[in-house]
Amino acid sequence: MELIIGRDGATAKLKVVNGTQVTLYGEAASVPGDVSRQHCQLTAIDDTTFVIRNIKSSNVTWVNGIEIQSKHITKEDKVQLGKSRYDLPLDEILEQMKPNIVDIEGLRSVWDDYNRNMIAIRKRQQTNNLLARIPIFLTMLGGLLIALSESIRPYSIAFTAIALLIMAYGFYRQATDRSIDKQEKLKKEFQRDYVCPKCGRFMGFIDFDLLHQNSFCPGCKARFKK
Repeated sequence: MELIIGRDGATAKLKVVNGTQVTLYGEAASVPGDVSRQHCQLTAIDDTTFVIRNIKSSNVTWVNGIEIQSKHITKEDKVQLGKSRYDLPLDEILEQMKPNIVDIEGLRSVWDDYNRNMIAIRKRQQTNNLLARIPIFLTMLGGLLIALSESIRPYSIAFTAIALLIMAYGFYRQATDRSIDKQEKLKKEFQRDYVCPKCGRFMGFIDFDLLHQNSFCPGCKARFKK
């Protein structure tokens, strides 16, 4: 990661550019004019070590009171810019250098609960659909038995009675079925909970294992912890 540090031309605040992100520090007119608009570049070597270098050789940068063009530094070093020795708020700036990583493992249980409940609802709906078909089959079978022989007519009556009972039970299940309401409730709860822990963006109706294969959140661009 690299940051470009300098004076903001409009406000004379300290400006730090991180890719397309711009952050201003301090009060208006707090950065002296001898600090260039693109004064120095700060590059991360690892989590604790950084390199600061002047973007132009004419820029003046100090590390621990010594003028430098390029130098390895840590957060304990004192960095100043320009001949007037403007004190760089290094601790605040280095916060931007921390890895932007988010742990989404907690979303696994959210997905598993949602998926399990949705499967249970679909199975109930399938059972209701099956119950709706069985009476038709039994009625057709009873009619076939009558056509084959009058001697088995009692069996056909039994099939018809069973068909009516199953039909009544099927009507009861359909009348008491709240699958659609449960689905809507589950979706709302899922959309509320299946979000990036960092920015709160909904991750979509995507299987957790597929989501975890992605590199970063599409909202805040935080990388997923592997």
